[in-house]
Amino acid sequence: MPVLDLRPLPPPERHRRVHEELDALDPGETLDLINDHRPAPLRYELQATRPGQYEWEDGDDGPERWTASITCRARIVDARPILAEGGEPFDSIMAGVAALEEGQPLVVLVPFEPVPLEGVLSAQGFTWEAETLDGGDWRVVFRQAS
Repeated sequence: MPVLDLRPLPPPERHRRVHEELDALDPGETLDLINDHRPAPLRYELQATRPGQYEWEDGDDGPERWTASITCRARIVDARPILAEGGEPFDSIMAGVAALEEGQPLVVLVPFEPVPLEGVLSAQGFTWEAETLDGGDWRVVFRQAS
């Protein structure tokens, strides 16, 4: 289980670092956070920007150490390394689609907006939301339409 101690990091880097760690989790994996204050703003941010993708559990409650455990519910496919090596990530993404449980979101990380993939999965009944990340990469969340 990965542990991320945020205390030594400068405050402006903390949320970005947490997001990177969360995007590396498999479904059911948990990231344990250690912080120098209650991480409530991060919790609210995740609830607002990544609804249904993580489960949050508070741990230690100060006064010098606060902890939380964040469990991944989403299936995340990071296509960036495949593309960087000149490969085609479509089969990996479709394997992720095939492995989805009911109500589970699929998150695809890519260096560009995957418009063709959005079309393919839309035709299969998925909705999607795309956002640009720092550095120009994209994070696209696909959900099975209900």
